Amino acid sequence: MRYEINNNSILLKFPAKNKGKFRFKKRQNKIGFGKSFSTRKEKFDDTVYLEWQIGYDVPVNDINDKNTKLTKKSFKGSNGKEKYPYELSEIFFEAIKLKLFAPNVIDKLKKQINSYKNFIDENSISLGHEKKITLNDISFQEAPINLPTFFYFCPDGTQIEISIQKQQYATGVQPMIYFCIPFHCFKNYKNLMNNSSDIKDELIYEINRKNKKNLILLFKIFGMASQRHKNDILEILKLLKVLIMEK
Repeated sequence: MRYEINNNSILLKFPAKNKGKFRFKKRQNKIGFGKSFSTRKEKFDDTVYLEWQIGYDVPVNDINDKNTKLTKKSFKGSNGKEKYPYELSEIFFEAIKLKLFAPNVIDKLKKQINSYKNFIDENSISLGHEKKITLNDISFQEAPINLPTFFYFCPDGTQIEISIQKQQYATGVQPMIYFCIPFHCFKNYKNLMNNSSDIKDELIYEINRKNKKNLILLFKIFGMASQRHKNDILEILKLLKVLIMEK
C-alpha cells in the first residue's frame, strides 16, 4: 500500500493482487468466510473485498523492508522492541496534518483508550460439549474450541474484523485485526468490474471528512484488543502528539 495526498483527502493505493497482508477475497455475505482468488485469472465482481491485516507499528530493525515516513522518533513496544509508527499511525498522522480532525483528537483518544478495562482477547474462548469420535479405527475425544470473529460495520460500508486465533509459539490466543474494504468502496472500482487485473492495476480507497472516523474506530478497537495492544497504542499516541507539536 502507498498513499498520496489529494487536496483534503488521503488516497490509499493498493495493487490489485494478493501479496503479504493484502488478500482479495470473495464472499456472499458480510460475515461469510472469504475465499482468496487469483486476481490475474478470475474477474472482480460485487462479492470481492480486500482483507487488509492493518498494522500500526514496525520494529526499527525491520525498517528497510517497510515504508514509513515517521522515523524521527521511536517508542518501546510492549514486547520490548524499539518501533516506529507505521500504516494506521502514519495515515492518522497525515489526517491530523490535513486538519480532518480537531487539534485535541489525540488527547481525547488517549483518555478514552486509557480507560479501557475489558479486552477482546480475555474470556473469548468457549468450549463445546465433549464427545467421542472414531476415525479409521482410532478413537478420539473431541472438544470443540470456539475462537470467535468480531465484526464492526463502518458507515461507509467497510468493516473492521477481529479474529481470535491461537498463538503458534506461545500460550493463549491473539486478536488479529483486519480492515476489510468491499469492492464498491474503492474510488475506481468500475475500472476492474467484471475484469481480471493486470500487473499495473491499482484500487484506490479515499479517506476524507465523510469516513475519517474509521481511523478513530481502528485505534479504539486496537486499544481494546488486548492489554498489550492498549499499551502500544497509548505510546504511539504520545509520540504522534510530540511529532504534531513539532510541525
